[in-house]
Amino acid sequence: MQETPRPAGPAGAAPPKREPVRLRWWLLALAALWAIWLLAKPSTRRIEAQMDKAIALAQECKPRDAQTELIALRKTKATPEQLQRVQTALNEAAGACTRKRQRDKAWREARPGIESALAAGAGERARQRLRAFTRRWGEDDNTRAAKEEIDARLPEHPRADAL
Repeated sequence: MQETPRPAGPAGAAPPKREPVRLRWWLLALAALWAIWLLAKPSTRRIEAQMDKAIALAQECKPRDAQTELIALRKTKATPEQLQRVQTALNEAAGACTRKRQRDKAWREARPGIESALAAGAGERARQRLRAFTRRWGEDDNTRAAKEEIDARLPEHPRADAL
């Protein structure tokens, strides 16, 4: 085997040194790392927005969608306190939604009785049924409308103070 000839020069001389990396390249590398860090880091605004979305879905009585958002939040860098806050809001909203569904069902069951009493001309019986419903479930737009309808059909009703 033949060796390749070496360049002429003093024996044992070191190869030429590399130029140092210039400052502008260091700054460019730091800027690139900073940009990557900004993109990879989940911003607190993004996490807060996702938390608000989950809570809003729960309050709209959409528990599956809210639970999906909570699961997605667990995959982010949300703190345990933030996750607990969302879970508490979901639990409270679930109770409110259950009460709302029960009230709606009770109204669907009570309304035909009130309307049939009105149709039969038994205004006082219709008032009693409406009073019983509002005592248990409270007043809302539907009960106020039913009360106005009863009062419109039977404007005069006996009062205790009129006797």
